Amino acid sequence: MVKNFALIFPGQGIQRVGMGKEIYEKFPQAKQTLDEACEILGRPLKQIMFEGPPEELSKIVNTQLSIFTLNIMILNSIKDALSRKPLFVAGHSLGEFCAVFASGALSFHDTLKLVEIRGTIMDAFTPEGSMAAVIGLPPEEVQEKAKEITSTGKLVEAVNFNSTKQTVISGTKEGIEEFKSKVKARVIPLRVRGPFHSSLMIGVEKKFQEELKKFYFSDPDVPVVSNYSANASKTSEEVVENLSRQIAAPVRWVDSVKFMVENGVHLFIESSEKSILLSMVKDIAPDVNCVNALSLISSGEK
Repeated sequence: MVKNFALIFPGQGIQRVGMGKEIYEKFPQAKQTLDEACEILGRPLKQIMFEGPPEELSKIVNTQLSIFTLNIMILNSIKDALSRKPLFVAGHSLGEFCAVFASGALSFHDTLKLVEIRGTIMDAFTPEGSMAAVIGLPPEEVQEKAKEITSTGKLVEAVNFNSTKQTVISGTKEGIEEFKSKVKARVIPLRVRGPFHSSLMIGVEKKFQEELKKFYFSDPDVPVVSNYSANASKTSEEVVENLSRQIAAPVRWVDSVKFMVENGVHLFIESSEKSILLSMVKDIAPDVNCVNALSLISSGEK
């Protein structure tokens, strides 16, 4: 029995028409969570998740609300299978908001509304740009090449340090294309609608910071490992500060996983419909155990 575990939550990229439908029909806690979200928001989130159409789901605000709610549907469904608190909670990009809710620092209502505000601002003010995953090039080389290209006037930055084998770049379309032409590595475009986590998002980040001030946060019951700091936020002030810096700053996932392992985590549980973070975790820390949260309900593991 592994006692020392962390709960982790994925962000954008897992969205699809039909997401959460099977879980909604199978688990009462999931149904209650989504029904409550629809009531709070006053928008047909269930219909958007289950039926689309794809262009409606792909709107940033709908994508982010759908992913956040789905991750929490799963979290609420597995709570009885967890006999103790995690050592840490963490999320990748948008997933950090799931982690903040799971930590007890913010209510479901307020976290949902904050995600809605974040998505609405990003829908309205995100500049043109794109992102791509670079496979098979060391992170240091990705950073060097990105800086070299940016110095020529075509902005591209290394922004998501996902594993030793995958780093995500973000920037102008010209910068991404130039990067692709200059490296001998796989460069895979991502299904996103903007240059997220790059310096191009600073204006969006400032607008979100103003809205963030309107919410009341408690000290978390469980430390939140932040994308921005790759360290544990143990006070409400630290949680807010890290969320306020997240939109235009890199996701330090490699450092975050290393921090959790170095501080006693032996098991990572991903609260998601289909695991995408666990392969990254295993690449970073091959000796740790990893499971999808839904497997705990059938296996009874604690």
